[in-house]
Parts: sequence; structure tokens; C-alpha cells
Amino acid sequence: MHIAILVFEQEKKDLLPGSKMLMDKAILMNHEVTILRENEVYILYDGQRESLYMAGKPLEKFDAVIVRPSFASDPSIHASLIRQFELQGYLVINSHAAVHRAKNKVRTLQLLHHYGIAMPKTVVLFGEGNLDEVMHEFKYPVIVKSAYGAGGSGVFIAESRRSLKPVVEHLLKRNRTEPIKIQEYIAESKGKDLRLFVVGKKVVATMQRSAKKGEFRSNFHKGGSVKNIVPTEEEVTMALEASIGLGLDISGVDILRTKKGPVIIEVNSQPGLEGISQATGVDVAKKIIEYTERRATNRKRKLQRPTVERRRAQEG
Repeated sequence: MHIAILVFEQEKKDLLPGSKMLMDKAILMNHEVTILRENEVYILYDGQRESLYMAGKPLEKFDAVIVRPSFASDPSIHASLIRQFELQGYLVINSHAAVHRAKNKVRTLQLLHHYGIAMPKTVVLFGEGNLDEVMHEFKYPVIVKSAYGAGGSGVFIAESRRSLKPVVEHLLKRNRTEPIKIQEYIAESKGKDLRLFVVGKKVVATMQRSAKKGEFRSNFHKGGSVKNIVPTEEEVTMALEASIGLGLDISGVDILRTKKGPVIIEVNSQPGLEGISQATGVDVAKKIIEYTERRATNRKRKLQRPTVERRRAQEG
């Protein structure tokens, strides 16, 4: 198989660990791999052709394109590039629609609510006008998040109403077109959460992440420690419902354990591979490549089936 890995703004020069792990594993499994960088690809429209190009030549016909959406900005334009691969008949993992849903944290909230999946109390704020009323909705501290952050970036903690106001005002003034989220702080989680890694319709690995001393974010690349853990059936079901509900092939679902039961705080379309592989001993990159193999093989069979059926009809 010839697999392409599509990477974005954070990987203009060097691949992130997860993308490199995928590339190395695919090569080890005897696949050809091409790295496609967003800034090196362009789309040609001339009234007759609608084609993806790189270095002056049309892109090859890859068996699959694995998307690693590292962007932390408005996903609309980036998702349009992913969509172009779909329009030209490529097998794309994850799809443009799924990436857009997961990257737009407001859309993620809407879908989780639609499917009745538990999440912390959250307010989406589009401007400062209602801030005084919103501040009375919560006990403190609270978590403040930008609409498109990833990997722990764009996440803040406000210990009081007094400290919340300047954080919100700063974020809204920094980008007046993007809303922010204010979310209840789950004290009983004690700086710990679970990351359930979903491939297809299966949770293939789960780790517990713990924030380092003096830090409230538990992300591995923010210095958090990780260890293997066995999720409950409820947590597995919740992770699968969230991932499938957003349409994701590959996802990392972050869950907090609360007094009222598990709640989802994040659904990631580009989950890191390094930390969870270390913590669990599961070769997550291999799981992704095996899933890609199955999808590509099944797709090829479906595409060939009409030709076979026509041939049989002619022979009969």
C-alpha cells in the first residue's frame, strides 16, 4: 500500500512524534509512505480540472490519506483541504467533517449534548456583554478555554470571579471572532483524567494522566505523568459514543471521574501516540496502520465489485 500522511502548520519542518511513529510503523509494515505538508500542496482550478498538486505535479493516487490535524486555529480552511482529497476519491482518515467537528469545540459540545453524553457544566461566551451574569453560574475555580486550542494550549484556570474577568476580557480581545468556553472545575479529579484511544469502533488503549505539581493541565507534553489503567464499561461506551457521534475514525477521548460519574472534557482528532504507547505498552501506531489496511482493502473490493458483476452479466 501507498499511504500518505497529511500534516499541518505545526509540522512545516519537523514531524511531531505521533506522525513520525506512524510513518516509521507503516514503513516497517512494508508500506510506502509520503508526507504531505499543507504548505507544500496546492489546488488547481482552471474550469476543466480540479486537481491537487505538489512541486508542479499532480498528486499520486494514494491508497489512503491519514490526516494529522495539528492546527489550533479556525478549522474551516484546513478542513477544506482535507475535503479536496475526499472529492478526488481518496480514502481519508479522519474525514474533513469529523475533524471540523472535533476542532470546533462549540460544535463538539453541541454533538455531545445531542447524543446525551455527560460533560461538565459549560458556558460558551461570544462577547463580554453577559460576563457578569455568567460569572454567577459557577463555583470557583473555573476552567477557561479558547474555542480551538489543542494539547493544553489556550487553557487557563481562574481561582475567583475577580481573576476570571481579566482572563476572559484578554481572550475575547485577542480574537474578537472566536468564542470562549467557561467550564466548571472538577475538584475531585485531583488533576487526573483518562485518555481513551479509539481506533475505528474499538478502544485500543487507555491511560491515566496526572498533572505535575503546580500545574492543573495533565497533558503528557505539558509534563504530566502517565500510567496504564483499565476503564470501566461505562467509560468505554461513552468514549465510543463520542468518537462515533463526531464521525471520527481515530480519536482520543478525555474523561474525568466525578462523584456523579464520568464526564467527557475533550474529543481529539489528533491524539498523541507517544505517551499512551509508553504508558500502556500497546503499539498504537500499529493499530492505526492495521485499521487503515482494512479500510483500504474493503474499499478496493467495493470499487471492484461493479466491474466483476458486469463481467459476469456479459458472460452469462
